[in-house]
Amino acid sequence: MSLWATLEQSAHQLGFADIGAARAAALGSGARKSLEAYLAEGRNADMDYMARNVDKRLDVTLLVEGARSVMAFLVPYDHHDTPGVASFAHGLDYHKVIKDRIHLFVEQNRPHLEAAAGGRIACRVFTDSAPVMEREWAVRCGLGFIGCNNFLISPTAGLRTLIGILVSNVPFEALDCASLQAKKAAVPDGCGQCHKCIEACPSGALTEAYRLDARRCLSFLTIESREAHPAGGQLYGCDRCMDACPWNRPLKGWPEFNVNQELLEKDPERIFSIFARNRK
Repeated sequence: MSLWATLEQSAHQLGFADIGAARAAALGSGARKSLEAYLAEGRNADMDYMARNVDKRLDVTLLVEGARSVMAFLVPYDHHDTPGVASFAHGLDYHKVIKDRIHLFVEQNRPHLEAAAGGRIACRVFTDSAPVMEREWAVRCGLGFIGCNNFLISPTAGLRTLIGILVSNVPFEALDCASLQAKKAAVPDGCGQCHKCIEACPSGALTEAYRLDARRCLSFLTIESREAHPAGGQLYGCDRCMDACPWNRPLKGWPEFNVNQELLEKDPERIFSIFARNRK
């Protein structure tokens, strides 16, 4: 088996919905202009951290010395119908769960990765916890495209996935293969003329295709805001734009993301108080 085939097999055995890879490099002028416009227009609301470390956010080689490749992992979670609570919030803290699983991936494949790196592997794992543009990297790694609703859309896994990133000194040349290139080539260009997510957004946060204003987003207002509070009938997060998307796929999520299901079925309002307490 090639190195990439071995890594793909390992990732799937560990429960990842998909894995891809790309050369570690700066994201380029297009990503910078998009981010700068987002910040200049105030669409990041009070997420001030988005305006910090912009250069690092746009160039992973500034985060990992000697970085030569980026691997992106898709993590599935189940759809839930708990009123007012986003599906991803039914389990343990995904940041830790995903990081632990990617570190396990590294350990299981350490001999192969170190052989490719020509010695000790240097790497860092990220998942929505550092200045890394995970969705942009997932696109570069051939895992999908950015939809009108700003989510990553995977042709095979749909939308209900979280993203983990592994940046390392493993050369991309050691990972690049025909199957990886074919995967990237098969990804659609975008959503076409479908605007179902925009029509479904209850607060007007999706002002137009691919343009999200966090100041109106119910997920931001109930989770990210410094003064987070129930809003628009939502207690924690919002799945409306995802529910409306034709790319939705039924997925079997990791068990770690379902541990609060019994609690939520009995008392969904508990989830807001639990997460509000954890934010303090």
